[in-house]
Formats: sequence, C-alpha cells, structure tokens
Amino acid sequence: MIAAGVPAERAESLAEVLLYADMLGIHSHGVMRIARYIECIRSGGIHPLAPLQILEESPCMMRVSANGGLGIPASCEVIRRLIKKAGSQALAAASVSHSDHYGAAGYYALKLAENGLIGFSMSNTCPLIAVTGAAAAGIGNNPFAYAAPAGRYRAVLFDVCMSVVASGKIQLAADNGKPIPEGWILDCTGKPTTDPKEIYNGAIMLPFAQHKGYGFAVMVELLSGVLSGAGILDGVHSWNMIPGEDANTGHFFLAINPKFFGGLETFVSRTEEMIDKLHSAPTLEGVKQIYYPGELEFQSEARALKDGIDLPQSAGEALAKAAAAVGIQI
Repeated sequence: MIAAGVPAERAESLAEVLLYADMLGIHSHGVMRIARYIECIRSGGIHPLAPLQILEESPCMMRVSANGGLGIPASCEVIRRLIKKAGSQALAAASVSHSDHYGAAGYYALKLAENGLIGFSMSNTCPLIAVTGAAAAGIGNNPFAYAAPAGRYRAVLFDVCMSVVASGKIQLAADNGKPIPEGWILDCTGKPTTDPKEIYNGAIMLPFAQHKGYGFAVMVELLSGVLSGAGILDGVHSWNMIPGEDANTGHFFLAINPKFFGGLETFVSRTEEMIDKLHSAPTLEGVKQIYYPGELEFQSEARALKDGIDLPQSAGEALAKAAAAVGIQI
C-alpha cells in the first residue's frame, strides 16, 4: 500500500484491518481486497492522501468527511477519537461520509469493546441486494456489527451483512469452481441460479430472512447514509474508479459506556454469566458445543497466531496481482 502511494500510518491501518479479517477466518474481507484498493487508487477513484475533515463535533458526537479517501484509515481515526469521547460520556456517536469500503465491520466494534465500551459499526454500500419482492438490486449489502466486553471470554462479537452470504464468499466459490445453494443470488434477469460466476455478470443478491434482512438493511441505510449525509442507495458508488468523483459511502459508529449503566465491572460479570448460561444449553444430536457470538472467530485467530494464516488460493493470487501493480516482487 505504501508503494501505491498510501502514507505509512494509513497503510498500517489497512494492513491491520485486512489481516484481522483473515485471522478470524473472514477471508472475503481480508488481503484478497488489496488488489481492488490499488486499482481504485491508480484509477483516481480513491484519493489516498485525502485529509479527514471534521464537519461538526461536540463532546458526544462527530460528523466527518473522508473527502473521497480510503475508508479503513478514516474509520480507524474516527474510532480512536470516539473511544476518547466515550470515556467521559454515556453515549458517543460518529458518522462518516464521502468514504469508501471500510473492511470488516466487526473490527471497529471490537476495538470499542476492547476499550470497555459496547460498540456498533455499520456502513452502506452500492445497491447489491433485492428488496423484498423485487427482481433487481435496490439497496446495499450494508454490513452491521456489534461487540461488547466479556471479561474471561474477551468479547461478544457479531458481524453480518444483509445478504444470505457475503459477496466475497460467492467470489471464492466462483474462483474454486464450486456451485452455490439456490436462494443465495438471482441472475441479472431476476431468476434463481446456483452458478457463482453470475456474481461477475450482474447477479442480484438476496437478503437474509427475506423481509427481515431488508428491514435491517434500511436501518443501516438510515444511519450510515441518510443521517451522515453520505450517498443513499444508488447514490453510493462502492469501489469507485471514476476520477473526479468519490464513492460517497457512509459509515456510522456508536459507543455505549457501561460505566454509566451500573458500572463496567458489573456489566462484564453479567455478560460472563449470560455466556455461561448460553454454553450450558442442551445440544441437539450431533452438536458438540454451543458457541457465543465471536467465539469461533477468536478460535480462528488463536490458530492463526500459533500456526500462521491459511489463506485461500484466490487471496494469494490477489496479493500477487497487487504486488505486480506496484512493482514489488513476492
């Protein structure tokens, strides 16, 4: 990323967020995205030097513009500032406009949780999924995540997009030549398909749980797009590659400080108690263990720290493509 013209501090933020995803097993948002970021930078669609602009600020809120820059470094800086604000407030919130793809939503929620806060993170995207009853994409896949400190369990962490599965997983299936289940996507004509390669031909993703996923996508759009002043629906141009424009993606972050709601120690203790009870639930036949949200991802991270990250072939190919684009040999 430095070779692509990204300042060192911002490049470090990008590396950390993408590696976070790969370590937790979320390869659809990991280093396989590097080549796409570089394509956007080299085309002039993302401006790696764009200054972060504070449009409005109070002790408990920030409204920020990334000015057409990279979404990850902008979001990382906003989270650092939000942690400081939430230290002395019951609630603190921040919105970002004129941004671009910000990686895995859960990274930012977990950062808040690791600092003793209950964190929420969300972003809108260009239209990718069909609203209920439609045969065309009408709203973004709009990722949403929350996290909370959990003492001996580290944190509760939940990170989802609004489609049945993330587009990156469909791309992985296409790259590996494997079919996908019916009900994940429609082809560009609105017909069901099990061919993952249709993701490259204008496929339409479907929301999880039908109208319920659609409703959650609208909630994220309200906060990330409408409230922040960012693009709305087809006003968002994710992965922008058009010089003179920007993606105008919007993000929204919320931090709740348990210190003002009975105390952090009490909150953590009660969260541990909740997880203990979840773990003790009777299991179905063939199920060995009940997991709390985030537990599987933390186990993947522990394996990565011990044995290294097991990248899919497509991620390695994307890294090689990115390196070649900026003249680096790997």
